[in-house]
Amino acid sequence: MHRIVVIALPGVYPYELGVPRRFFGAAHRAGGPLYSVTTCTLDGQPVPTNADFAVAPTADATALETADTIIVPPWDGAETADDPIGLDRFADRRVLSYCTGAFTVAAAGLLDGKEATTHWCAADDFVRRFPRVRMRPDELFVDNGAVVTAAGASAAVDATLHLIAKDHGSAVAATVSQLTLAAPHRGGGQRQFIARPAVASTAGNSASDIQVWLTARLDEPLSLAAVAAHFGMSVRTLTRRFRAETGRTVGDWFADAKVDRARELLETTDLLIDTVAAHSGFATSAALRKHFRDRIGLSPQHYRSRFTRRFS
Repeated sequence: MHRIVVIALPGVYPYELGVPRRFFGAAHRAGGPLYSVTTCTLDGQPVPTNADFAVAPTADATALETADTIIVPPWDGAETADDPIGLDRFADRRVLSYCTGAFTVAAAGLLDGKEATTHWCAADDFVRRFPRVRMRPDELFVDNGAVVTAAGASAAVDATLHLIAKDHGSAVAATVSQLTLAAPHRGGGQRQFIARPAVASTAGNSASDIQVWLTARLDEPLSLAAVAAHFGMSVRTLTRRFRAETGRTVGDWFADAKVDRARELLETTDLLIDTVAAHSGFATSAALRKHFRDRIGLSPQHYRSRFTRRFS
């Protein structure tokens, strides 16, 4: 039987703490469990969660010595703390992190030179702290074999079902999916859940001014030359200033802004896809579909079915 040990650190997130027992614990073959799941704290004593209650596992950190897979859920302080577990001692085990638990795994050095993911809100901080790790901020989970990292909350379920399928086949994972009412596979990455903040209106020739002006003209066929002329710059100066302030090209940002407008229309209206494309500045519905899939990982129709809001 595959032995899983989950470590609950102070301020652990209850949702992710409960995922291993619920999902790995539901994996059976011929009536018998395929995994044992033990939850421990560093000293065997209760720890507070980041909710309004504490948890009291019956095991301490010595349980980690028996683990085939060690799971690190997110916990308060993970984004700034080092590794209180001593995970570097367990480099020969499989390690799975959920959400910002990836910070703890990275602090142990287990992700150096590897790809990883975490919650998109924490991805920039992760990159600054661990430049030797190749961050994949759009992924719901990243499997490096010995180390697996999952993004926030529900992505813990995605990674767990993935590992069940990897360990015991898709049929076992499908049964767990049916028992838990969890989707066996979710299309798209984290980008579909990210709402970009609105650009504040200002006056001048900064990148934010250019963004405000372009946002008001998403459905116009604007060229770089036309944008530069409006702001009294050469195309070269416009491009250099915009990239210096945003790290992106004008065209790339403008395409994202158009996709964001399409997302809003798909969520809040029942407009036909052709009409959504026109209102978002895409010449054809095919162009909308391409840009949408490139940036969101889903088709416009799939996105609408998943995120539509009720409208009258």
